[in-house]
Amino acid sequence: MENDCLKKNDAVLPETADDDVEKRKKKPPKAHRKKHIKDEKKLNAGWSIAILALTAVLSSTGLVFFMSGSGQHVVSIVGAVMALLMAFVTFGCYLMLRHREVASSMRKMLFISAMLIIIEVLTPVTMSVNIGFAPPLLAVLMIAIMVSEETAMVACLPLSVTAGVYANAVYWAGTDPLAISVGIAVSSVMAVFALSMRKTRSSTVIASSIAGIAGVLSYAFVMMAGGEIFNTYVLNLVWLMGSCLLCGILTVGLMPIFEAAFDIASEARLNELLNNDNPLLKRLINEAPGTYHHSMLVASLGDAAAQAVGANALLVRVSAFYHDVGKLRCPSCFKENQKGTNMHDELDPYESAKRIIAHQADGAAMLEKAKFPRDVIRIVGRHHGDSVMVYFYDKAKKQAGGEYEVDESLFRYPSVKPNTKEGAILMLADCCEAAVRSMNTTDMTEISNKIKEVITHKWDKRDSMLWDSPLTFAEIKRIEKSFCDTFDALNHERVEYPDLEEINVR
Repeated sequence: MENDCLKKNDAVLPETADDDVEKRKKKPPKAHRKKHIKDEKKLNAGWSIAILALTAVLSSTGLVFFMSGSGQHVVSIVGAVMALLMAFVTFGCYLMLRHREVASSMRKMLFISAMLIIIEVLTPVTMSVNIGFAPPLLAVLMIAIMVSEETAMVACLPLSVTAGVYANAVYWAGTDPLAISVGIAVSSVMAVFALSMRKTRSSTVIASSIAGIAGVLSYAFVMMAGGEIFNTYVLNLVWLMGSCLLCGILTVGLMPIFEAAFDIASEARLNELLNNDNPLLKRLINEAPGTYHHSMLVASLGDAAAQAVGANALLVRVSAFYHDVGKLRCPSCFKENQKGTNMHDELDPYESAKRIIAHQADGAAMLEKAKFPRDVIRIVGRHHGDSVMVYFYDKAKKQAGGEYEVDESLFRYPSVKPNTKEGAILMLADCCEAAVRSMNTTDMTEISNKIKEVITHKWDKRDSMLWDSPLTFAEIKRIEKSFCDTFDALNHERVEYPDLEEINVR
């Protein structure tokens, strides 16, 4: 295995340390070039408002054309447009005040805009078949799964207003436009509640069934309040129930397409990546079992810590599973996969550092090739930030013995510091797990002190790895406590088994 790794890295072992020192004096190694993984394009408030405003204009234009074609009065058209614009204003204010992380994400804003426009186009087409054949639930389900539940709940405002306006334009006999608006609003909220339990692809069908029942009941109650006879709108109830079920089925089919098109890491998509049947996880299990075990422990630490500070725990867990996948390039370069011999005892510290450092960029490249979500790739490509490999840096300084200056940049990861809570949590979990594992102790006092030492080093040092992350000091203390609690749970004791031969059992 070591020979294979040597070939892959095109490395030649130095004949002697003195020869290598002389070569380095004449021609020092080149510093690692920074490999930046681009951040997602962040939108300022102006651009977010512009995207929503454009969506509202396009929706209103379609509404005007439809109502004009159906012979509606100018006053009715103006009232409908103003009602729709008010719904969009409410939705926009909510995003800007309560969900700035959604409003500042270009991918999510474009996705929301695309879904709203698609539904605005489909609604008059489907409702011309029957007033109960309304598609807004499709957009609500998609937004809830791929963006957030809260956003989906408020997004149903412009959708339900649009449906009510189109119902008023079509105005089938015995149909109250208020009933269809209320039915869609209630069904949308109930669908989001049902999805909040678990966002998997199959659960969307269950959520759409619950939404259909809630929508049918709401529609019927409003019609009853208006004094309508049940026989006059029973067919509309059937169509409403059927359209909800159809929206759930279409969501399952369309979700992978929109996930790929907008590169959004939905919970359903992330859950699929946790499956051990994934080719990269299978390779870790078979080729780098020590790295796989380390990744599982890091995932446990990161998941609990993310929940403690309100970060995306599922994203942290998935990123932890794959954060060291770059070690597959040369598993025996890493201590957890070595058995007996350590190849770095014979390698020059510069070469050792080069091989270890490469796993961060290699991992990001492997995930990119496997079409992983950009959020996961970004975290994996920064899980060491631009930190220095202290062990080999110190080894190189000792070998130099003051005869020449050791270039610190040769031992620094060519990346940038994590700038999200999830990325920072994974970095801390990775460092703490490795540090605690190296101690070979189960004493919680020693473990707690080591965790505090590692986190303090990452936070307080001159070139802090956490400066670019949004974590506060209070959140870091909660992360530290969470790590201690997780290690305490992992270091449980077992009852000692007696000698089975002595007690003579089968």
